Amino acid sequence: MPNHTRLFGWNDAKSIALSKFSTLAMGVICLVMLFCGPQLVGWAMRDYAGPDPALPRALLLGIGYLCGALALATLCQLYRLLGRIGRGAVFVRANVTALRRISWCCAGAAVLCQPAGFWLRLPFVFALGLGAGFMALIVRVIKNAFEQAVSMKDELDFTI
Repeated sequence: MPNHTRLFGWNDAKSIALSKFSTLAMGVICLVMLFCGPQLVGWAMRDYAGPDPALPRALLLGIGYLCGALALATLCQLYRLLGRIGRGAVFVRANVTALRRISWCCAGAAVLCQPAGFWLRLPFVFALGLGAGFMALIVRVIKNAFEQAVSMKDELDFTI
């Protein structure tokens, strides 16, 4: 079976570069979405049949801006994490801290979206909250694994 990574000249440095580029692209998309917030909320709520649409629109817009800020913070932490990994600093405390912050940003988005989606009866907002909560859980597990690896590395460094 051929090794496709060698066949196409793919290596770890190119993978990190692609991940960093993708992170920056998502940051640009996030900024555009924040800039277009009122239009996006109007589109999302065009079929809303509640008694007073002004309050739900304002609430959804506020939650959108807060989630956008959390998304930008997450992308910033992810970009820094990728930079450290690219320099060979994988199992270091700074990466554990970055993963912890990413998990808290995801958890914050879940806490914002879950009740809002339920209260506004907007299933996509509720689903976003579920997805964010699930991501918080996954990142938290990865953070715990990194934390154990850092502890083992530190112990091994002191042994030598």
